[in-house]
Amino acid sequence: MRHIMLTCTMLYLKCTAHVQKALGLNKLSLHQAQPSQAPLGHWLVNRFDLGNRKALVFMSEPTLLSFVLYEGVRPLSPVTLPQMFLAGLTQLLEMRGFAEKSIADATRPYHTGQFAKTDSRASLGSLNDMVGTYQWLVEAGGGLQSCNLTAIIMQINKTPQRRLNWACAWDAVSTKLQVLS
Repeated sequence: MRHIMLTCTMLYLKCTAHVQKALGLNKLSLHQAQPSQAPLGHWLVNRFDLGNRKALVFMSEPTLLSFVLYEGVRPLSPVTLPQMFLAGLTQLLEMRGFAEKSIADATRPYHTGQFAKTDSRASLGSLNDMVGTYQWLVEAGGGLQSCNLTAIIMQINKTPQRRLNWACAWDAVSTKLQVLS
């Protein structure tokens, strides 16, 4: 008997318990993530305090690319979260200078998606480390009113990561997106 490995190109947002609660997701609304064929893989998302605001951090599992978004006026919901993610990722890749075609290729699989629970201790550990680093850099930069959050996001993504054999997230993303060209 052969085992067939299913792969997918849709978005799985792997939500921490904080995010699941904020979205009102129950166990039945969470899916088992299938291995991803998307260039930037599946994404983890966590909700945390950043200064006096609630923020969300998104992190690509295979590349450790991450970015932070503040929760806005619109309530966080299973509809708004994927929209926020896609807009944030597109903006981040634009700010880094990726070509329109590369951005379109990278984000195309993410126009449909599902929610899943986190399933990797290593990825969750990296995500939690990033939350702490974002919090520390924002405070060191004078708090939310004074810091340059864009520069902080770019700096974190330039930091060498042990899980990437000491490459940085931007190097991993560039490699993944060059394969598509």
